Amino acid sequence: MLNRKDLFALGFMIFALFFGAGNLIFPPELGALAGTQFLPAMLGFIVTGVGLPLAGLIAVAWVGGGISTLANPLPKAVGAFLTFALYVAIGPFFGIPRTSVVTYELGIVPFLGEPSQTTLIISSLLFFLATVFLVLRPGKLLDIIGRFITPLLLTALMILSISSIVNPLSAVEAPAPAYNSFTNSFVQGFLQGYLTLDALGALVFGVIVLHTLHTRGIKDRTSQLKNVTKAGLIAAVSLTVVYTGLGFIGRNSFGAVGSVSGPDLLQQYADSTFGTVGLVILGTAILLACLTTSVGLVTAFSEYLISLFKRLSFPVASITTAVLGFAISIFGLQTLLSIAVPVLMFLYPIVIVLIVLTFIRSAIKKPAIVYGATLFVTALLSLLSSLMSLKVLPAFASSMYKALPLVDQNMAWLLPAIVTFIISSWIGHVSHNSISQKRAG
Repeated sequence: MLNRKDLFALGFMIFALFFGAGNLIFPPELGALAGTQFLPAMLGFIVTGVGLPLAGLIAVAWVGGGISTLANPLPKAVGAFLTFALYVAIGPFFGIPRTSVVTYELGIVPFLGEPSQTTLIISSLLFFLATVFLVLRPGKLLDIIGRFITPLLLTALMILSISSIVNPLSAVEAPAPAYNSFTNSFVQGFLQGYLTLDALGALVFGVIVLHTLHTRGIKDRTSQLKNVTKAGLIAAVSLTVVYTGLGFIGRNSFGAVGSVSGPDLLQQYADSTFGTVGLVILGTAILLACLTTSVGLVTAFSEYLISLFKRLSFPVASITTAVLGFAISIFGLQTLLSIAVPVLMFLYPIVIVLIVLTFIRSAIKKPAIVYGATLFVTALLSLLSSLMSLKVLPAFASSMYKALPLVDQNMAWLLPAIVTFIISSWIGHVSHNSISQKRAG
């Protein structure tokens, strides 16, 4: 087992890996939109932004591997597709370039006055050079991130958050129409938590954490699970505190700022309250948060590339991943978000169901039947939801989809997945008993 000092360092490393671009910009937006319904909105956000990532992290330690291990009961081709889709989505397609773009828009643009394509390219280039520098020192991740970067990051964020509570810029506004009740506000917060990517990231960051424990001499599954759970709880508490503080910034600034944009709320609050010093503190927090997440994502995707192309070296894989992230980052944040949201609406429910099934796998009689049926229904309805958001779903299919319960909350997959799980579990149980009786006879 890790000693207390190393355990907290590991917990802070996990926090830093999770806390990146989306984690900074979405809580202030949520606080501004929720207004007086701030509490249920933040609770919903914490469920998907903290609870699901923690569950995913523990699930990885539970089975001793990433998404490919979690998907073992599925046909190999399906498991390979899910693994590919997850790594690409949180890697060079969206997760990695977003860290660079948010650093530019929140940390650099306030000092430039006006953004430009040239400065975006220069900023992204420097950002990914720093990322590769840290990635090529994998054995020092715990020391660099857990003991040095994260304490600085937490200090910067707490200064801004506590100040917003003590010295609010405006009175709390009424909630936006979509947040006008406890339930609606909770659901909106729940859905906003999707955009952090953290439940997806947990399935790849968990592998990095297991590798870190392995280098510290902790190799047996039980000890790894205990350490990951304890360190994960430290990270979860830290994330909850920081998210709530960032949410208060949006809640207590919206009336004065007049914008629900996370970057606008953070920049104008820091500038109004602390002036240039505030912008420097905010820029430092953004750079540290995004850089640590970028390091984790580039490391994870590089190792995935090596698993596909055995002769590829880690340095070459890391540089290739960073180049891909850089190439996509120059399209800007809004373009990335518009492309990523439909993809996340497809992947997130699948990952949620996969995590839940992992914890009850030992109680399932026929895992192949239950996993296959439940995840097929979940994937089908998630795909329909994504196509709806893109406005490319045919009229007849759209009408059928809209008749499902919870469709207005973008959770039409939930009840059908539960029903399918119950039916397939019963079928698996009957089949198992039938085979047992024949063998006994």
